[in-house]
Amino acid sequence: METTSTPPATSATETQAKGGWLETVLNPSHRGSTHRTEFLAGLTTFVTMAYIIFVNTSIMEAAGLNPTALIIGTIFAAVVPTLFMGLWADLPWALAPGLGYNALFAFTVVSQRHIPVGAALAMVFLDGLAFTLIALGPWRESIIKGIPLALKLAAGAGIGLFIAFIGMNNADFINISLNSGSAVKPFGGGPLSAIGNLSLARLNDPVVIVALIGIIITAVLMAWRVRAALLLGIVLTAAVGWASAIFIPSTRAALLPFNPTNPKGLGDFIAWPDFATFWSKGVGRMDFGGLFNGHVASGAILLFFLTFLVTDMMDSFGTFSGLAAKLGILDKDGNFPRSGRALIVDAAAGMWGPLTGNATVATFIESAAGVGEGGKTGLTSVWVAFFFLLALLFVPFVGLIPTVATAPALIVVGFLMIEPIVKVGFQDITEGLPAFLALITMPVTYSIADGMFMGIASYVLLKVFTGRAREIHWVMWAFAILLILAKVLDASGL
Repeated sequence: METTSTPPATSATETQAKGGWLETVLNPSHRGSTHRTEFLAGLTTFVTMAYIIFVNTSIMEAAGLNPTALIIGTIFAAVVPTLFMGLWADLPWALAPGLGYNALFAFTVVSQRHIPVGAALAMVFLDGLAFTLIALGPWRESIIKGIPLALKLAAGAGIGLFIAFIGMNNADFINISLNSGSAVKPFGGGPLSAIGNLSLARLNDPVVIVALIGIIITAVLMAWRVRAALLLGIVLTAAVGWASAIFIPSTRAALLPFNPTNPKGLGDFIAWPDFATFWSKGVGRMDFGGLFNGHVASGAILLFFLTFLVTDMMDSFGTFSGLAAKLGILDKDGNFPRSGRALIVDAAAGMWGPLTGNATVATFIESAAGVGEGGKTGLTSVWVAFFFLLALLFVPFVGLIPTVATAPALIVVGFLMIEPIVKVGFQDITEGLPAFLALITMPVTYSIADGMFMGIASYVLLKVFTGRAREIHWVMWAFAILLILAKVLDASGL
């Protein structure tokens, strides 16, 4: 493996080399890199985040979307903004539909609150538009700095718990029972008030056994520091599931509910993508009329809009800081060269996602893998986009991946996302308790929106009643008032 030294931190006012793409993105020597290094970095980033093709499809299917359209849409959702990040921002970072946003969209907005898919996609588009306007304006730094660090950390960790809980549900690790005693999976939209109890599943369930094997496989690969551990874990778990279904036919119905027949030839793995399905069932689903025709409560629209917006901004700034530090370009003030362009690409990607039939698109922290491989320029991102395009030929193979194979990846991703919570200052109850409330509310209510409401509202109230109101930034006042208003409107059915 070719190694390169990490570039020193540079000023946020660094100017681009002259000559456009030929002298910058397509000539990596301007940052001391090589074409071979950028190619390997792009390949590394792709294999570490390619799992999103499987996982995003698995999650968004809960919203009733077509899986073939989702697979193709996920790929295009990644390709376009990643190209812009490389060619315009000249940074080695990749984007794709974000975990957490798709969970909020599918399980809370559509399944639980019964907001039509088209209306929900329109709302996500408007969120991306709002974020883009903020990114273009002079107030973006003020807004993100106004959100306390404890809540930023808790938001990411809480989403991680939520994602892990989804994975446990898909793995049949837990039985969620109604008061009547019948076991169900509530992500189909059942009211939360109907849930009676949670219990661990029995180990004679083939889905549980295969999922446990998948978690062990994935964890061992990660412990061995194998690149693309999540992707390999999904593929190997799928192989275990298929082997069990073939050699123990009684397990097929549980393990492969949507794969009634075995693959018979190369066409079951590689084929020209079904663009007709993508255009008819993936593109053009946004319905602004359905969002504002009075059938969707104003409170629900405001609540989910603010939730998408706040979490998107916090996620973007947190990811950028981590990746810029990894790249060695973060200065002492937390700025880095081309940060404005990067933020605009990330924000505008929020509008691109719904156009492909997906929720919000975000910059992936897995881009750090490519940076670790030596990627320094936008050429790394160009290669990532190319590999995603190449994945279009393997859409049939993705369709062979059962839900049980992606469940371990969701659980492990949730585990990885919980790490920032150790940095929360729990010794200060006015900071720690709101973070805890946001963290615990997200998984138990199946709602990132409710978690953000609990965290922000409790933060403002605790600061006020402990005589520390001066510590509340105007941004937090604004978010708290709007979220409380949204809850009141939602509770009133308005």
